[in-house]
Amino acid sequence: MDSYLLGIDAGTSVLKAAVFDLAGHELARGAHSVVVTNPQPHLAEENMDEVWTAAASAVRDALSCSEVSPSQITAIAVTGQGDGSWLVDEQTGTPRGPAILWTDGRAGDLIDSWYADGSVTKQFGTTGTGPYAGTSSALLRWRAENQQELLDGAKNLWCKDWVAFNLTGDISTDPSDASLSGIDVRTRQWSPEANAIWGIDHIASVLPPIKKPTELAGTVTAAAAALTGLAEGTPVYKGQMDITASSLGVGVARPGDCMAVIGTAGIVTVCTDDLDAGFKPDDVGWMIPHGPDTWIRAMGTNFCTPNLDWFLREFGNPFRDESSDADLFTYLDQRVLATPVGSRGVIFHGYLAPGGERAPFVRPSARGSFSGITGNHDRFDLLRSVYEGVAYGIRDCLDSIPTRVDTVRMAGGGVNSEVWCQIFADVLGRTIVVPAGTEFGAKGAAIVAGIGAGVYSGYGEAVDEVVDIVRTYTPDPAKTARYDEFFEIYRDIRQSMMGVWDRLQAATRRAAAADDAA
Repeated sequence: MDSYLLGIDAGTSVLKAAVFDLAGHELARGAHSVVVTNPQPHLAEENMDEVWTAAASAVRDALSCSEVSPSQITAIAVTGQGDGSWLVDEQTGTPRGPAILWTDGRAGDLIDSWYADGSVTKQFGTTGTGPYAGTSSALLRWRAENQQELLDGAKNLWCKDWVAFNLTGDISTDPSDASLSGIDVRTRQWSPEANAIWGIDHIASVLPPIKKPTELAGTVTAAAAALTGLAEGTPVYKGQMDITASSLGVGVARPGDCMAVIGTAGIVTVCTDDLDAGFKPDDVGWMIPHGPDTWIRAMGTNFCTPNLDWFLREFGNPFRDESSDADLFTYLDQRVLATPVGSRGVIFHGYLAPGGERAPFVRPSARGSFSGITGNHDRFDLLRSVYEGVAYGIRDCLDSIPTRVDTVRMAGGGVNSEVWCQIFADVLGRTIVVPAGTEFGAKGAAIVAGIGAGVYSGYGEAVDEVVDIVRTYTPDPAKTARYDEFFEIYRDIRQSMMGVWDRLQAATRRAAAADDAA
């Protein structure tokens, strides 16, 4: 009887599951959306029960579409959105209110104080993490100061752990998710020193035990089997957070391998086995445990493709009207191609997340903008500037990592546009390769499950067997030279805006408080 692997990817807005054969071919997928709520503009939450229901439905759909028998699933692992705070009752496993997401901004003032008083620098050599407003340690500190009653008798999980708990009853996490909160990345366990610096050492009991990604977390329970269609007793391995799982899914396994995800977040990862060099730059980004003896140096922008989603939501009707007889995104690609490199001098900064920006700098007050607009510009210039601005943000992250990278493995919804892929190649000045498949987070989870189950001998061997490249984009040196100049201006603008963002945020909150009091 043939064997298959199942990977579950619990994304921020969509829960996905995919079935893979042992050669890495994606046979079928299921996907269900969840609603992100914003009680206030700077807050972001999700109903935890809705997340599990969506995950279970995605698994059921993937199984039914694949025509694979549940008994043929050899192993399962889960990946998911990182950071945030997913509290459960330690005894019953029931949620302690909604999950606070990684895009949330309520701990922004705390982050500012940690950078100002040197707290981040004190712990960075141990953890390699540069916290931002949605970091779990910051949210736990905020909860301790504002929601202590929810922490008593609770465990703080991460999204993938919540889904895995519902599959198995296991309450634990892995080093990758825990690392963004602040662990000793050398021992891959919680750091009492880091917890003390964050001011959460007195609530350390909420932190769950840490298991290796390839360690057996448990087996599918009868209740989970009834909801998902999986066979009771199917092994479930711990898995990794989405940054490292997606990296593995596109083939990042050995030192020097690089990935850029053009999805909800813009994630840049570079694999390293050198912790001494790998911590640079200081106090920003993350050093995330990956394979048994490798780490991922990662930078992540808060908003990536949602910048285009926002632009089309607010200004997209003319484009939709004009593309009535064609695919909207095909039409957008055509219009972008017809607009000059550099968008005729318009530069877009895509800092649209409620929690500001987290890489390659941390600023909870950061806000998006168009710069350089005159009355002669049109919506096509602004459209191309969004495409280019997202690419500038990825280059800003990649250039800050002091590791030579010549080839970038690219994944995420943005790679569906060949025009955008070429813009990335030209802006980054590096070759872009696109691996086969669509669900790279789920594929990475499936690879981890396969390693845990003994299907593959290790990370490098697994990606050699299951990852194929289907498209390649080579940078145009002339266009890269033009982009180099625009990129320097892009960085100068964001550096000059730091103080303005702080003042604008303060004024906005004062105005909102006055409106609420009226």
